[in-house]
Amino acid sequence: MISKFYFYGLFCSIISFVFVSRLSAEHNYSSAFVPDLHSGVSSSFLAQNPIYDDFTFQVEDNGLSYPFSSISIFKEAFVDVFTNTNAPKHNLFSYRHPSLSADFNIYAGIDTDFTKQGDYHFWYKGWKLHAQAAKYFYLRTDWFNGAFYGNLDTAESDELIDGYYKRFENNHIQHDNLNGEIAYRNNNVQIALGRGRVQIGNNISGSIILSDKVNDYAYLLGEAQVGDFRLSMIHGSLMADSSNIAEPESAYESHSYPDKYIALHQLTWFPTKGIELFLGESVVYGNRGLDLNYLLPNGFWRAAEHNLYDRDNVMIFAGTNLRMPGGTLLYGQFALDEFSYSKFFTNWWGNKYALQAGLSRAIPSGKLSLEATAVRPYTYAHYTNHTMYSHDGRPLGYPQGSNVLDISMETNLAFRNYLKLDSRLSWRRKGSKGASWQDNYHDIFSGEIDSASAFWFEGEKSNEFQICSSITIPIMAHHKFLIGHDSSYNEDWQHKLFGAWQFIY
Repeated sequence: MISKFYFYGLFCSIISFVFVSRLSAEHNYSSAFVPDLHSGVSSSFLAQNPIYDDFTFQVEDNGLSYPFSSISIFKEAFVDVFTNTNAPKHNLFSYRHPSLSADFNIYAGIDTDFTKQGDYHFWYKGWKLHAQAAKYFYLRTDWFNGAFYGNLDTAESDELIDGYYKRFENNHIQHDNLNGEIAYRNNNVQIALGRGRVQIGNNISGSIILSDKVNDYAYLLGEAQVGDFRLSMIHGSLMADSSNIAEPESAYESHSYPDKYIALHQLTWFPTKGIELFLGESVVYGNRGLDLNYLLPNGFWRAAEHNLYDRDNVMIFAGTNLRMPGGTLLYGQFALDEFSYSKFFTNWWGNKYALQAGLSRAIPSGKLSLEATAVRPYTYAHYTNHTMYSHDGRPLGYPQGSNVLDISMETNLAFRNYLKLDSRLSWRRKGSKGASWQDNYHDIFSGEIDSASAFWFEGEKSNEFQICSSITIPIMAHHKFLIGHDSSYNEDWQHKLFGAWQFIY
């Protein structure tokens, strides 16, 4: 049970965000948790991060509206299902009041994937709820449930299966998920309690600081801006790797999931228009309750972690964004996982860091982006299942792993409202040693922690080319289609073709 002291710490953090927001000037600012640039390539509508949705409420009369209120409205709503336009006129349920707007929709669809190993498809249904009250309060809910059919062995590697699922022999795989948030937002502050995933830093190949290519998790989030400074903080509940534990007086083993959390805080400075500089820390810890040390947004957490007997996984990061005329964005970020002052310019294995830099340029009907990323061996690795930089079996750090150099280029094109093309080309050079967040360096470097070395691309070297593209076709008010491919070459070609259809009303 969480003691009253933990609640006191949460309360103080929230109050500090609210207080500074009252001192701020009235102007808009973007959130540290929603970068301007992220990859648009996706093989499923369900895999797209809901925080990037550009949702707007439709114009409706005051009161409750639904398509069955009269014969004439039902006819109009039925025709709307097949209207060749991007702007639907009706929701399943809408409510409008001077102080409250709410829309409720149901949806259903199918994802189909064709691979050399075997084909499979995913049938699903779900619902969405969006609401806004008293101008500053927001609520969002997105739930789906479905089943995979076809080659289930191949389906288990699908990007949607990023957490718990249940396989029924060779019949089907059952999977569901929930994403949602309740928040207070104005021009200077936001406070939110949610279940979802966030990303830090502009990128197209994945964040080196905090990636959203994971299962959703619960979080408490706060941001506030005062003048030219913004303070951002998030505290989330993660899923640790399980460990098998023999139950007393039983021949069976059970799974133990120790408590696991992530905390992150970031200070951003806007020295002049178009320039953004940020500095922050993240920490993964667990096997205990919430730690008040990581609820203090203005603390230096690495020092606090040292005084907690150096048992948690702390990372320091920094970066910059330069926005220039003509729609050009220059960005770069640096993540420092571990280091020693005396060995920083050596090949000591503990010099763990990641670098990422890129350029995005507006072009007719879209944008073109180029990015380079380099991650040292053993970055993100730790030594216990509740401190590794991961969530539910997937990395929270760079999705391509460590001991890697990645150069990617992505094109995003929109042809009016009828077609959207996203295509990314990547080249990667990788080494097998120190490439995984699952590496336990206490075992790997046992007896030589202070002297062992690690070199770039150490181990089995590989060069990989990957090209993936997706075409989104929202040709009807309540229907949208997705087709694409993901092809990679590493000694031989591997191809995946995919398609998706979704209906929402």
